[in-house]
Amino acid sequence: MNEVKAKIVGLCIFSFLVLCLSYSCKKEVNNFRTEEQFVSIAKYISSDTTKFNIFFKMIKEGKLLDALSSYNPNGKSYTLFLPTDSAFYAYIKQNNNYSNITQLLTDNDFINVLVRYHVVNSEFRTNDFPFGALPDTTLSGDKLTIGFSNDLDTTIYKVNNVAPIINANIEASNGYIHIISKVLEPIVFSSYDLMKFNPDYSIITKALDTTGLKDKMGFYTTNDNGNIIKNIYTMLVEPDSIYHKSGIYSIEDLISHVKPINGNYSSEDNSLYQFTAYHILDGSYFLDNFENSVNYNTWASLPVRVDASFIIKINQGVANFGTIISGEDTSIINYIEPNYNESNILSKNGPIHIISEVMNLYKPARSERIYEFYEEPLIYNVKNVVNTYQFTMNKFTALTWQGVNEIKYIKSSSNAEMSTNKDYIQINGDFSISYNISKLLPGRYSVKLMANAFSQQNAIIQIFIDDHRVGGNVNLTSGGSSKNPYYEFVLGEYEFSTYTTHIIRIQSLIPGNFIWDYIKFTPV
Repeated sequence: MNEVKAKIVGLCIFSFLVLCLSYSCKKEVNNFRTEEQFVSIAKYISSDTTKFNIFFKMIKEGKLLDALSSYNPNGKSYTLFLPTDSAFYAYIKQNNNYSNITQLLTDNDFINVLVRYHVVNSEFRTNDFPFGALPDTTLSGDKLTIGFSNDLDTTIYKVNNVAPIINANIEASNGYIHIISKVLEPIVFSSYDLMKFNPDYSIITKALDTTGLKDKMGFYTTNDNGNIIKNIYTMLVEPDSIYHKSGIYSIEDLISHVKPINGNYSSEDNSLYQFTAYHILDGSYFLDNFENSVNYNTWASLPVRVDASFIIKINQGVANFGTIISGEDTSIINYIEPNYNESNILSKNGPIHIISEVMNLYKPARSERIYEFYEEPLIYNVKNVVNTYQFTMNKFTALTWQGVNEIKYIKSSSNAEMSTNKDYIQINGDFSISYNISKLLPGRYSVKLMANAFSQQNAIIQIFIDDHRVGGNVNLTSGGSSKNPYYEFVLGEYEFSTYTTHIIRIQSLIPGNFIWDYIKFTPV
């Protein structure tokens, strides 16, 4: 795999350095065909050797022909982003590892990765596209992102910020095909490596070096249980040009800007460390994942506040960055904004978003937080994919349990499902389940638990926060109704004194079924 990685380094760097902001694209076409006309994805590719001959040879060499000739065994069909032969010839010109197509076609290891990177494990039409990552992964286990722009009356879709879709929604018997004009490069870099390769991000990269944070930004990390897991985080990053606007031209200037009291920059108490760690958010958040007004936890001692509506506003109210005058109206820009055309940049760790101003530490007001188990990576990765998932105790990060062998995570598509976001955790028996939630700003909160409360088979439970009991016994056999079996139980108030993670533990008093929707903390 090291050879595969080396061979795709060149174009990955090129894709990051040059985010194409202008390109031509054909108008989106809905290629719906009648049932009698349906062919498989593989048959469609092989039917036009003047356009797709190279990719067809690749799926044969990469042992993907049978899969794309058949129905998805997971019952979700496929989505193929299909590069044209012209896209591959352009790829060869940009790639120093291959002098011609023949050399590329003989590199079996790389072809195996490349063809699977173009196939998503669910079907998506363009009207299903988010402004961010597709909900399901590719057959190589990676995420793809979708960007949008408008050209007159045409919506232009761009995969991974590099590959325009030139013909969309071609319906096959086993999924959808979108034809793209550039080859997609599998992502092999950490967030740190992507920035290090780009000279436009030298200041933030030097800060990561100086503080030692770069050593914590690899592909894997160790969780509290001692298990090695994927290292997932999101970066909010200023290019050097934004630092220059504030008179910061070097790491020395940045140190003067943040005014540390000593030169121990690797100490978590150091202001340079805190400034740099403030740019790293816990978890993976593409632009379309930001919602409402929420404090997102960082690797620093304070969260970042994101208000997401029509415009994504970061740390609104921290400073006045400028004004917009339109006729008689004047608007004050008192927030930091992502550069939408240069965000959702993929790395192995999560997305990178480019921001419009220098982001200094700022203590936001406390916000309501609803926890729905997305702190658990295994659940976060499937939270948009309808299915019933059974988990036994393994490399979980946020969830542990005792007394029963397994739990279920259920994502429903039924309109009759009344749980928030149509998903929930289910555990049954004489159990104890613990949920490690992310950090909350210190203060007093009202605590509420949403659960199914309309079955005599349900358990009676008690709730603990950091081993302190909250509220009385909760009887899950009543409270809900036939129209909506879920009920929000008010547990009382709880005071958090430090900005840290917390453990919610649910203990069954009388064994039974527990269908858990969320736990909510509202500032009081």
